[in-house]
Amino acid sequence: MSSKTLPIPGLKAAPGERVERVGTPPSVGLRAPTAATYWRTLRHLRWSQLGYLALRRVLPSSNSPAKMDAPVGLRGVSCPCRFLDWQPEASRKMIATREFTFLNQTVADKASIPWNDRKYAKLWLYHLNYFDFLNVGFALPKEAPMLKVALAIVWDWCRRNTQGTEVGWEPYPLSLRIINWLKFLARHGQALEVLGERGKIDTLLESLDVQVATLERRLEKDLLGNHFLKNIKALLFAGALLETSRSARWWAKGRDLLEQELNEQILPDGGHFERSPMYHAQILNDLAEIRLLCAATGQRLSCSDLLSQKIRSMAQFLQGILHPDGEIPLFNDSALGGASPPAKLLTLAEAADTKGFESVHQVKVFPDSGYGVIRSLELRSTLIFDCGPLGPDYQPGHGHCDVLSYELSLHGQRVVVDTGVSTYEPCAERRYERSTAAHNTVRIDGEDQAEIWASFRVGRRPKVGRVAGGETRELCFVRGEHYAYQHRGVIHSRMIVLTPRNSWVVVDSLGGNGNHLVESFIHFHPAVRVENVNNPARSAVGTANRRWAIQFGEYQYFLTTLGPGELMARDSWYAPEFGMRMHRTTLHWSWEGDLPVRLIYTLTPIGERPPLISQCLGQEAVEVDNIPLPLS
Repeated sequence: MSSKTLPIPGLKAAPGERVERVGTPPSVGLRAPTAATYWRTLRHLRWSQLGYLALRRVLPSSNSPAKMDAPVGLRGVSCPCRFLDWQPEASRKMIATREFTFLNQTVADKASIPWNDRKYAKLWLYHLNYFDFLNVGFALPKEAPMLKVALAIVWDWCRRNTQGTEVGWEPYPLSLRIINWLKFLARHGQALEVLGERGKIDTLLESLDVQVATLERRLEKDLLGNHFLKNIKALLFAGALLETSRSARWWAKGRDLLEQELNEQILPDGGHFERSPMYHAQILNDLAEIRLLCAATGQRLSCSDLLSQKIRSMAQFLQGILHPDGEIPLFNDSALGGASPPAKLLTLAEAADTKGFESVHQVKVFPDSGYGVIRSLELRSTLIFDCGPLGPDYQPGHGHCDVLSYELSLHGQRVVVDTGVSTYEPCAERRYERSTAAHNTVRIDGEDQAEIWASFRVGRRPKVGRVAGGETRELCFVRGEHYAYQHRGVIHSRMIVLTPRNSWVVVDSLGGNGNHLVESFIHFHPAVRVENVNNPARSAVGTANRRWAIQFGEYQYFLTTLGPGELMARDSWYAPEFGMRMHRTTLHWSWEGDLPVRLIYTLTPIGERPPLISQCLGQEAVEVDNIPLPLS
């Protein structure tokens, strides 16, 4: 199976590369929401969200930026700020060439930086307006010319974004740019003055004052979630680093909102309440940098102890869900490279008193977030199981139809993987990447687990049971259930077991009655070769075992199914990063008949004895190698 990267439709290929388009499954398309869909979406919002939404959409405040009301200066810091650099080599290249690369798309326009060119995806424009590329430590005096070029790019933004309606004035990019400009000045302000750039520094400070005052009246209280926390971080950075008549108010407002959101957004088990590993990593970075800001400026937070506790628990959660390759699983709008590398984040968190993490247990359950992890340190194998809700009911925008899905690494290599996310644009590809068929779980009657629509909307959403896990006589297991199809009379529960012989057993129980179409999806990493070792290629409907050979690197496993139906391979895509799609193989197991039914498949190293499995539909248990395991 080829692992060729597939450029996003509409993007230009690199020189010598052939552009390929990835087809969307025929059953997936864009459907216009009905009045009932709107109701099922809006009914979960808080009254305060609806009020702020009305103010923003129906009675918007002035689109013009705020006005300066007093001189503004930059406060000094008592110690160096140890903020993380953002891709130093890539940053230097962007500054030197004005060729900007985000989301695997490079735009080169030396004559005019496309701050607001709508021919590019909105998320790409957001990244351009974030100014993450300023987060690099310039080696002076050698890199003084590049430092001056970086300041010139900032000045270009100030000159060409004056109306308040441009992309960069939306609250989220506005927040990130405020933070990045202030970091840039805290690190390099004195050096720029020595280089004779006082005039441009003053322009930058005046613009920052206006931007923060504008953000203050555009706080994303209609969205909340990670967006709102970014707004709060920007207020705190401005309150601590800018010397202006409004600084004290900004700090006080950010301080009070931070304490509120720490208790709201960080769950007791350390997970972020949006259940997205990528956004979890971003928020951990934000909180650690707020702590560093306080240390560098001498500012105090009344919630400093709470902040340290949340940083510590978030770091432990992040460490607990990582694959052996040191990276996050791709659940719920997560992409590799969408946050700082986890190893660097954990180091940053240690700087905020999070040393002494507990060792990772073989089975770890995060009951509030809904994640369960089985880890074999000896074999460098890890399974991450997702049994959580799509997110908080009032903000499930990054949620996918992935309840009871999982990712699995074997011998340090990702083998069974989520589809990931390649785009946030409203399109059929976005719709598919959020759908049940794009995840390693079960679909009933061709219907998604949740009513997903637009790019970030969810109408009907699944109720989930509590994730559980443990060890029984050398068997490690995680399990959970959900009620997304209860309106169809179906309840889905899943248990995943690791045996002492290193076999993995996935048990899907579909309870209920009536005739239903049941489909199970198993998505493999592009580096995995999948070969049918049955003859004929399609097995007849029945209960005979079917086997597929799974090969990656020097390792080989057999995937064996136990249960009725058809098992077929098909081509699909893997999107580990924004702007990237790669060919891979998906196994699609389908069966139609009367419930209840149980579908079981195993992954066993070639040369090992497959686990012995016995079951009885009249009992809520299975036996694996003669060891009984309750399914609930």
